Amino acid sequence: MPTKPLSSRSTAGQSPGCLILFFSVFLLAGCAMFYFLILRPGREMLASRFWRETTCTVLSSQVAEHSDSDGSTYSVEVVYTYSLDGRAYQSDRFGFLKVSSSGYDGKARTVARYPPGARVPCWVDPEHPDQAVLNRDLSWEWLFGLLPLVFIAVGGGGIVFAIRSGRRARAAAFPLAPASPFGIEPPPGATPGGPLELKPQMSPWGKFLGLVFVSLFWNGIVSVFVFQVVGSWRSGQPNGCASAFLLPFVLVGLGLIFGTARQFLVLFNPRPHFTLNPGVLTTGGTGYLQWRFTGRSGRVSRLTVVLEGREEAQYRRGTNTYTDRNTFASIPVIAAAEPYTIANGSTSFSIPSETAPSFKASHNKILWSLKVCCEIPGWPDSDDEYEVLVRPAGASSWSG
Repeated sequence: MPTKPLSSRSTAGQSPGCLILFFSVFLLAGCAMFYFLILRPGREMLASRFWRETTCTVLSSQVAEHSDSDGSTYSVEVVYTYSLDGRAYQSDRFGFLKVSSSGYDGKARTVARYPPGARVPCWVDPEHPDQAVLNRDLSWEWLFGLLPLVFIAVGGGGIVFAIRSGRRARAAAFPLAPASPFGIEPPPGATPGGPLELKPQMSPWGKFLGLVFVSLFWNGIVSVFVFQVVGSWRSGQPNGCASAFLLPFVLVGLGLIFGTARQFLVLFNPRPHFTLNPGVLTTGGTGYLQWRFTGRSGRVSRLTVVLEGREEAQYRRGTNTYTDRNTFASIPVIAAAEPYTIANGSTSFSIPSETAPSFKASHNKILWSLKVCCEIPGWPDSDDEYEVLVRPAGASSWSG
């Protein structure tokens, strides 16, 4: 999450429009590379599952070397002929992904399977007989196609950052009267003194899709280097330093895969729904919470809900920005362990009058939230957080 000092520094010297244009170049370049490296070859590979199989004759095969200032990479080059409906054709397309990479020995073993004069199967597009392919299977080279995700992430994230920075800059240049004296807006759908159906800060599907993206992004990049290291071990020239360096990155990737699989299982958990009355709480006041479940609530062995007050403060030390968090209040709301009390019910709770209300400023926040845990034996538990607003005692409305 961008911190205020960083955003202030970035917008001080250049307009958001320039930043958006700058990051748009990254985003467009990433999208273009992703299309040509993954989407278009992938579409052709899927279409080739319905192409006609025929026998082709290899004319020549070799490992092509491509050298530049960074070293040499290699690719498989095979030229072959085939006939379809009485007409002869010639092609040099080995696979759908045209990349070159390090690792000569692996390419040489592939070329050895296609010596000149060999008759091997190939697949031909029946609508375009001049289009054929020798290998229509996935290979580790496809992981190179994930590298454009770096550009997409930098470009997309930079555009969002620039837009938000521009809004903060305009708000600072033209300050308006705050809608709330606490620096925080009322929850959507809340009415003074009325109930409010709470929404989790992030839905189970949102958590799952976020983990999928992060896992693919991280493991896609790490896998490229892992395959290089594995290739060095297979070739009899192991690189111990590179292996040790990659180990923590691999462990993080495995952790992300585990977290993604766990969150996928959470999607099938029974889901609680909460209604808070009043929708905006008051220090020294009483709140009423109703709950019900969709799905098989009988799977839940224990339901716990805690109202937590947390303070966050940002500060700078040198050129770095840090955030300290301190929980100053933890109020038990629900601790249900019986099936009939878990399925649905209501309860009341009180907020101490001497506690701090909700507050948001540039560098300081006081946040209140309901932390919910549904324990399910033999299955991943559900953990959700619902942010609530607590106003000071005596405040007659949100606007003070």
